[in-house]
Amino acid sequence: MASARLGLDSSPGLYVDGSASVVLARGDDLRFLGYQVDAGFARRLDDFWTVDFGVAHNQFDAPYRGAFSYNYTEGYAGVTRGPVSAYVFVSPNYYRHGIWTAYGQLEASVSPAPDWRLTAHVGSLKFLYKPETYAFRARTQYDWRVGVMRELGPAEVHAALSGGGPGRQPYYGTTHSRTALTAGASFGF
Repeated sequence: MASARLGLDSSPGLYVDGSASVVLARGDDLRFLGYQVDAGFARRLDDFWTVDFGVAHNQFDAPYRGAFSYNYTEGYAGVTRGPVSAYVFVSPNYYRHGIWTAYGQLEASVSPAPDWRLTAHVGSLKFLYKPETYAFRARTQYDWRVGVMRELGPAEVHAALSGGGPGRQPYYGTTHSRTALTAGASFGF
């Protein structure tokens, strides 16, 4: 998968951001996967605290045969203090019309040495309401991630170990562990 991101910030705190992704799935050609856009307002309250709120829209095709595509909009609000941030996202149409969800996340980032960064994330998705017409069981989900990043001039290399639950993840007709090790690189300009 490859992604491109573009963002614009203004001095009063308004921002807009967007990304698009392409994917090369097993047995497929390179194809457009989807996009994400968001707009919001961030305001520094003092030397330590920042508040942020906005709206995001996500639209992605299924990355492989048998997977779900998704298209949803969500509002969010968060607060950051130094290296720690906490956010809540609420969506009235999560994956399907009328499915209300709330997702909370806590993230932290520390720099133990120049050009190195360690990150941690934990989150939980709660189904607030789903119409009776949807037969799936709306269980609370959780996810976590720990990562390391190294800056190399305008480039960055990163690796992360992530997981979630409950249970195993269906993928290509079988179930697999939700734990994954990923690695990648970014180039900023």
